[in-house]
Amino acid sequence: MFSTASLDHTVKIWDAHAMTEASQFDLECRVFSQKMSPTGAHALIAAGCESPYIRLCDLRSGAFAQSLLAHESASMAVDWSPVDAYMLASGGTDGRLQLWDIRQAGSHVCDFGNSESNTCAHDGSINGLLFTDDGQRLVSAGLDHCARVWNTASPQTPTVEIQTGAENDKPRTSTTLSTKTVEMALTTATDGTTSTKVLFIPSTSTCEVLVVDVCTGEVITRLDAHFASVTCAAWRPSFGELYTGGADSNVVAWSMREVLDSTQAALRTNAWSDSEPDDNV
Repeated sequence: MFSTASLDHTVKIWDAHAMTEASQFDLECRVFSQKMSPTGAHALIAAGCESPYIRLCDLRSGAFAQSLLAHESASMAVDWSPVDAYMLASGGTDGRLQLWDIRQAGSHVCDFGNSESNTCAHDGSINGLLFTDDGQRLVSAGLDHCARVWNTASPQTPTVEIQTGAENDKPRTSTTLSTKTVEMALTTATDGTTSTKVLFIPSTSTCEVLVVDVCTGEVITRLDAHFASVTCAAWRPSFGELYTGGADSNVVAWSMREVLDSTQAALRTNAWSDSEPDDNV
């Protein structure tokens, strides 16, 4: 079973064996993102849409379980914590990034960014969210051409900031609604490909996918095969493969083992050279 969201106002659930639609929810406005909790502790799908509300769709009852008033206008991006079944992150066109405990729907747990100076997480719409597999960090992507990595325990300032646009790109800082959402991907701690946690960030302003060390923000390489902006990425750990989709209507499969292995070899070489004593001293 898998789920999809569409600008036709619906979230649909599909039978992966029969490849047929099993059920659908009509949100009565354009839907930009949807996520099903990976924990299996409940049957809720969170949907971000053209409304300020995040809608929680209950697969068991076929009805809406809850609505969270999250943002000033559209709720663009959502993601569930992979370790806490009831923790949900949301990002909107207002640039705010929030963490929710859905058992306490009256208010959110925290805002990311400096609340004292009224600083939002991004200067403009947030169009992508992704938790790391330990739930301790949250990656946000924005139309300001930045991706930021946040520690969920100390959300005041990001630990890493990555420029995702081209050098001459002007950040889109207005809250004008854009439907350009992105799905990022991350190598898992147990996939055996590399000791570095690698983040794949599709760029909506170029035709590239950035391959980034999530701990340092270092851009390891850039993948370029699409003819229009890249909108999504998915990691297949057992094969060491990355799949990307773009506005060019193409899906590209990448064999990443050689890229990541060579990166690790270079890092080890640099570490060894840095640790060697200087004979001239």
